[in-house]
Amino acid sequence: MAQVKSLRLASRVSQIATSPTMAVMAEAMRLRAQGEDVVDFSAGEPDFPTPEHIKKAGQEAIASNFTRYTPNAGIPELKKAVAERYRQDYGLEFESSGVIISSGGKHALLNLMLAIVEAGDEVVIPTPYWMTFSEQVRLAGGEPILVPTSEEDGFRVTAEVIEPALSDKTRILLVNVPSNPTGSVTSDGELRRLGDLVRDRDLFFLWDDTYARLMFEAPPVEALRYLQRLLSDRFIIAGTASKAYAMTGWRIGWAMGSKELIEACASLQSHMTSNASSIAQKACLEAVRSDQGPLASMIAEYKWRASRLRAGLLESPKVRCAAPGGGFYLFPNVSGYLRRGETTTDLAGALLKEERVAVVPGPAFGCEGHLRVSFATSRERIEEGITRVKRFFEKRL
Repeated sequence: MAQVKSLRLASRVSQIATSPTMAVMAEAMRLRAQGEDVVDFSAGEPDFPTPEHIKKAGQEAIASNFTRYTPNAGIPELKKAVAERYRQDYGLEFESSGVIISSGGKHALLNLMLAIVEAGDEVVIPTPYWMTFSEQVRLAGGEPILVPTSEEDGFRVTAEVIEPALSDKTRILLVNVPSNPTGSVTSDGELRRLGDLVRDRDLFFLWDDTYARLMFEAPPVEALRYLQRLLSDRFIIAGTASKAYAMTGWRIGWAMGSKELIEACASLQSHMTSNASSIAQKACLEAVRSDQGPLASMIAEYKWRASRLRAGLLESPKVRCAAPGGGFYLFPNVSGYLRRGETTTDLAGALLKEERVAVVPGPAFGCEGHLRVSFATSRERIEEGITRVKRFFEKRL
């Protein structure tokens, strides 16, 4: 019998890593399917249901047969509504021609990476960071330059740590505010200083604002306006409806920039997915143009959960944990509980095995010794999780 040759795949496949977050979530789901009681602190999505008025808009789209192709870059009324949302929320000025609607925030980011980054280009990314950032840079042929931030400073991005990483090869400075996984928020002053660094260089300032509408304090509006005035078309945004409107499964996002850049993104998108789901676009239209009041109650709940879970984690004496400024993650330092030769990934596996608590190990975000702990779950599950985590660490003293 002839020997079967192994399949030859593109080299880019071997150059990227799969999402560790998805791997943890898959294992937690497997255990739950077997009847295990798992406290899931790994989830990167709201536990709130999509609001009723948004779901109704999607249902009405189906009922009215709005189920065909739309313009590749999105329906005009949604592009206009997204631009208006940023005008109302942050005072930022984008034309409808500077907005493209995509199949989720990841897709928006990839559109921008492919439109800007070429082989040999660099993208500066503060760490800890969401792994998709670096992997998409590699998919575009570029090189991610990972710049560590300081735990002592709450993992905040500063011009001081970023400046040495900028070079003639830098094409994008990517700033995720609030941050996944730390929840850190870059201050008004530091955002301005970052803009000053970018001003005289041939690069883009990319704000990934996935968690921006879940900030616990007022957003840095004046700094964002300053960045747009200073950098003009080189200030760009990747956004999504997923987190703020509890629409993760709807797969709807957007990128914003100059008409020229967005047209380039649209050309790329036309050969990948074409338009985002027509139904999801109608639901998103309702989300962004309707009363934003319900967001306030969601933020208040997340803020309470963050405080309670952080206090519970800090009951274990060797845990350190900065307070987040937004989003729904904590990033505690648990290195004091690592046994000889043990990694944080090992510890996370033991926590799931022994106490049925799912968390994501810090190396998934470029930071050994930490865990990403999501508080996008109920108060009852948070209390149960605190009990289990505390018991787990007590056995390691």
